[in-house]
Amino acid sequence: MTRDELLALAGRSGYPVLDLSLGVPADPPPRVQPGPPARAGGYPPSAGTAELRAAAAGYLWRQFGVRAAADSIAACAGAKEFVAGLPQHLRRLRADDHRDIVLIPGLCYPTYAFGAELAGLRAYRMPMGPDLRMRPSELAPDIAARALMVWVTSPGNPTGVCEDLPALAAWGRAHDVLVASDEAYAETTWTGPPRTILTGAGHGVLAVHSLAKRNNAPGLRAGFYAGDPGLVRALVRSRRDAGLMASTASQDAAAQLLADDDLAAGQRDRNQARVDGLVKALRDNGFPCSPPDGGLFVWLDVTNGAAFARELATQAGVVVMPGAAYGPAGTAFVRIAAVHDPAVVACRLALLKLKEKV
Repeated sequence: MTRDELLALAGRSGYPVLDLSLGVPADPPPRVQPGPPARAGGYPPSAGTAELRAAAAGYLWRQFGVRAAADSIAACAGAKEFVAGLPQHLRRLRADDHRDIVLIPGLCYPTYAFGAELAGLRAYRMPMGPDLRMRPSELAPDIAARALMVWVTSPGNPTGVCEDLPALAAWGRAHDVLVASDEAYAETTWTGPPRTILTGAGHGVLAVHSLAKRNNAPGLRAGFYAGDPGLVRALVRSRRDAGLMASTASQDAAAQLLADDDLAAGQRDRNQARVDGLVKALRDNGFPCSPPDGGLFVWLDVTNGAAFARELATQAGVVVMPGAAYGPAGTAFVRIAAVHDPAVVACRLALLKLKEKV
């Protein structure tokens, strides 16, 4: 079932709709100071304002210990825009190449496959082990030879697992395959410190960051990508020709937020408390689950994800995402977002037990 269909079912349940289908915490957006009026004139730089790039460089250093030069960082209009468009630009930049496959995780955000399709390329799901982590060593040689790029997200969406980013970067360099790391959830890593693909050599890798999860600012539509300097410069030119640029106001706001670690730490604490509370609420109501390594979601085995999502919407007014939306291996699962008060979620989960007793 689609999210819209589940929202409609929940709306007829007799209870207020409790939407746990999106990773958008129930917190007010952060406040930022508007830039000077003169900044609104003219086109915003597609490469990013000097302030945004400096703020991004400072953030990468403080959070990950990575030193990034200005020409290895550029702006984007949020991570999703970059994810959807990168295969098109990369295909154009490597037009004489025979590579026609975009490798994506076995369970992942649907935009990775959509971006490949938009570029006229084939999305191919990377083999994964019982731990749900990517196993490039098990990829057929003919597929690896045709791979243009590989997407990785760590912590994963929907699974919450953390990948071995250095190993993936090494595999990509060995096979001349760009490794693009969607690091939107990096600061929601609960097992150890946040990690980035940019640790070590920057050749052959890109990372994309946004303010959506770090600062609960999805409406800002601003972020940055960083990595291989030659590729970043080429992407700036290609994206500028396509008219892709975040507004100056969004870039100004993003620069402020990237420089404010205290604000981000407060959001992180709230996110972690909700994840822990959701795991406890599920366990207390008879749904065994493990806490995720990171991210804002619990990946729950319910045997039939679509049927469970339908039941939860119909009986309790709660909307979660069926796991099949993230790949064929997800049919038994649902993805539940830890974005609301755990006590409220627990009360709704208890309704399923009450219905069974009646």
